[in-house]
Amino acid sequence: MKAICMPQPWASLICAGLQDVMSMAWKPKEAPGTIAIVATQMQIPADYHQALPECWSYRIDNYLLMGQLATLTSLPTEAIVGYVEVTGFSDKEESVWSLPDCINWKLTNPRTLKQPIPCDAVEQFVFDTPLIDAAQLPATIDIQHPSLNEEGVLTLPLNQLKFDSLADGDKEVDINLYADNRELFTGYTGKIWNPRPVQQLIAVSPDGKTQSYEVVKTDLILDRDDDGMPVKIEKVGGWEFLYYLLYTIGNKI
Repeated sequence: MKAICMPQPWASLICAGLQDVMSMAWKPKEAPGTIAIVATQMQIPADYHQALPECWSYRIDNYLLMGQLATLTSLPTEAIVGYVEVTGFSDKEESVWSLPDCINWKLTNPRTLKQPIPCDAVEQFVFDTPLIDAAQLPATIDIQHPSLNEEGVLTLPLNQLKFDSLADGDKEVDINLYADNRELFTGYTGKIWNPRPVQQLIAVSPDGKTQSYEVVKTDLILDRDDDGMPVKIEKVGGWEFLYYLLYTIGNKI
């Protein structure tokens, strides 16, 4: 099977479907189709993402909260972590992961392996590996995503730490909002953003356990820096203000 090496956390972001393009300085003659993603040996400090551009770091904060991305220091390295289909290339993509002056590899059908396959390859380009067979692909996991129904029930995947903290009496959940996820949690009246009404929160643990809570208050808050100025993050096509949504939790249901 074809494969390509990527450092973490990008390897896991791609396989989880959280990053929809790879920005590279080169491209092969034709799209390689389905390729395995090999996480390289680079070790990641826990605060790695805080040094990244804000348009990425706030998203990674959400992925960590929702358990869609493991704690950075526990991400697998020197291993095949999943696979993805490369469908084509473009000079520009409307994606926050698209970098200027690069070739964007367009990605679909991402999958994360249940069990990473040890692989210490250090190839710079697409290469062949016998460690994974395209005809017999290994078992993969389903990455959970939040959903909100018409009755105001928000189903929210959480990492184990946050899931347990709510069970122990934690009364708050806050989520960063930006262009990619704002429409799920808020509505625009033509002048301002308003939080969508949520009556109930169903928290989902990484192993599929659920616990329901009453939502007693929902606040949409414009994030501000230490000087009290609204925080702006750069995105494709310009800038946007960063909001976060704060849920105040009541009784278990």
